[in-house]
Amino acid sequence: MHTGRPSDTAAAIAHIRAKYSKLHPEILADPLADRILCEPVLDHTVLDRGLAPDVAHRRGQYILARSRFADDRLAAAVDRGVDQVVILGAGLDTTAYRSGHDVRFFEVDHPDTQTWKQRLLTEATIPVPDTVTFVPTDFEQTTLAEELAKAGLDRSRSAVYIALGVTVYLTRTALDDMLGYILHHRGGEAVLDYFNPPHHTGADHLHTRAESTARLGEPWRSCFTADEFHHLVRSFGGQLLEDHSASELVAAYGGRTEVPSTAAGPHVAHCSGR
Repeated sequence: MHTGRPSDTAAAIAHIRAKYSKLHPEILADPLADRILCEPVLDHTVLDRGLAPDVAHRRGQYILARSRFADDRLAAAVDRGVDQVVILGAGLDTTAYRSGHDVRFFEVDHPDTQTWKQRLLTEATIPVPDTVTFVPTDFEQTTLAEELAKAGLDRSRSAVYIALGVTVYLTRTALDDMLGYILHHRGGEAVLDYFNPPHHTGADHLHTRAESTARLGEPWRSCFTADEFHHLVRSFGGQLLEDHSASELVAAYGGRTEVPSTAAGPHVAHCSGR
């Protein structure tokens, strides 16, 4: 992202979530998605350039489906007594503001993006619960351990970590730091997505999407095949609980997909720590 300004991809993804939650409430109904976009910001079309309409539509459904999957895994964890949630690369995510769970949320993101989000919340008159703690963090300049310790996360208790649309933008050093921190948390679990390497899948639309975000100053840095990502999780002592391709996830929530289920493209994984 460009220094001194919020993430352009965070703005574009927020537009996608707002648009498609109206078109596909069966996947995810997010009444705050539109409200938080209370001023003109970069819209989703910047990420649609070069994409066929059906591909853009499938991508929109996937953005909803990964959030719905995270919501469902969060609800299950809360039922088990978990009361700490860390949202990494939170952008304009609305989970903490539409959640009815009695848990403490830690929203982690770049300081520029986080300051912008707090202003949008104020202007949209969306109240910030006392249970929300903002944790301004540059993943490339500091560590999660340092920043979340200062914010008050209790590592002696269980926590859910949610990182959607994050891993692909991190350098391998920053990604290893993030995964190590999460998967070394006894009683911790994570919902995160990862992208297959565009050259590995042969999917032109993945090249197009990577080029779109690179133009915004947010290039893809870390991509993995499923086998590579599973090995990475295990290398930190983690356990892979679930792994779903985008099309599998969309279909599971009743979305319309005109292509067969495939391993290519983005995946959403559910992992647990040691």
